[in-house]
Amino acid sequence: MTQRHRALPVRHASAWGAALLLLAQTHAHGQTPEPRLRLSAALAQAPVVQPEPETATHWAHEAHRWQPSTSTCTDRQPPRWDRLTLDDALAHTLCQSPSLRRALADVAEQSAGVDIGEIASRPRWSASAEYSGARNFNSFGSSGRTLSASLGLSWVLFDFGQRSASLQAARQTLAAALAAQDNTLLDAVRELVRLYGEGVVAAAALEASQEAEASAEQTSAAALARYQAQVGNQIDRLQAQTALAQATLERVRAQSAWETARGQLALTLGGDIAQPLRLAEWETWALQRLPAPDLQTLRQEARLQHPRLRSTQAQIDALRARLEAVQAEGKGSVSLSASGGGSRNWGAAGNDNIPTANAAVVASIPLFNGRESDAQARQVLAQIAAREAEREAVQRDIDNQLWQAHQAWRTSQQSLQASERLLESAAATHRVAQGRYKAGVGSMQDLLSTQSVLADARRQRVGALVEQLTAQTQLSLAVGRTSPLGLTTAAKR
Repeated sequence: MTQRHRALPVRHASAWGAALLLLAQTHAHGQTPEPRLRLSAALAQAPVVQPEPETATHWAHEAHRWQPSTSTCTDRQPPRWDRLTLDDALAHTLCQSPSLRRALADVAEQSAGVDIGEIASRPRWSASAEYSGARNFNSFGSSGRTLSASLGLSWVLFDFGQRSASLQAARQTLAAALAAQDNTLLDAVRELVRLYGEGVVAAAALEASQEAEASAEQTSAAALARYQAQVGNQIDRLQAQTALAQATLERVRAQSAWETARGQLALTLGGDIAQPLRLAEWETWALQRLPAPDLQTLRQEARLQHPRLRSTQAQIDALRARLEAVQAEGKGSVSLSASGGGSRNWGAAGNDNIPTANAAVVASIPLFNGRESDAQARQVLAQIAAREAEREAVQRDIDNQLWQAHQAWRTSQQSLQASERLLESAAATHRVAQGRYKAGVGSMQDLLSTQSVLADARRQRVGALVEQLTAQTQLSLAVGRTSPLGLTTAAKR
């Protein structure tokens, strides 16, 4: 899905552009839900839609704009706090990420190292000019001046592969830096999705608690009115007041949780911790439901493309190339040197033009350095062994993360279906209990119980939606890519 380029600003356009793909859920072609509906109620009734291929492709093409130090990021305004969408939050985070800027600087450094390795195989030219004057203070005093200039060439003709091995080591080090940049991207996407998801859950919980408190106030008022009209009893009034106090307490706790989530998200985006914000376009969280992919296929894909594995493997390849360079260094080299020029003398001896030219082929063979070369080779071999052990540990860790993410994916699918059934049942039960109480045949305890269950079902529905997207994101990141599983297939259709 990604293409390798030496140009750093657009190096991973599609890589983290796919992260925007993941979050840019589009509407179906039919009527879309009203965006001003309350968060908890709307999420509870939001239909599951399929992504629109054209929009998905659009996000992939536009993703290259969000790179640290690019003009688009430099000119980017602060996010719209009054309607903070997930894709805007992600683009702003990637533009401002210190970790990504450091990763890009590391890539630039290693790219310069490759250029230096390529230049080392080319001939070196040099030019020199000298002017001197002299005078003898004796009985035969004389003076003279000399002007000389020369142009020289030096070129290593043969070095047993030392330069090519050094160049290969530089290229593999660059590949490791690029893979580390990919991994930094995965971490940035993972952290942003986590914080935004926590914000969505906290906002939904706050709104559900506010609705529950408003409903409890209505119930308490109705119970009081029935008691004053002498058609209700004292226990119903007290139970309604207790339920109202409990709903108020839940609302206060939900408000605190929302403020914590809001502050963390604002700080991540570079804003003030007290910055008020509102999360918008929450319907993007209602992603399409896809069957769980084959775990073995994901494991094979992760071993081929995961940036942590690619980085470790590139480091191993760089060390092996370094070993070849060390071995070649102990064998010597053959180089060519040539220079030509001329000089002019002014003095008592006369004025002369003297042309000069020389050329030489020099064979340089190190002597008595076998112990040093062996020590350097052993050092590099030990580093290779350490990196190979690290690669095995990384592979086991990736397999473990992939297994956990795969299980979480399966669980999230089942949890979402269960939360939908729970919400439907709780809403129906609450309507019946409310009607029975108004008709005077239902008890206050039944009404309060169904009211509490409905509020909890709404919170669980929102939590299940966020859990589904989070699990899908974590599964994609565990494989080593930021695009949602199944999106490519959907786009092809």
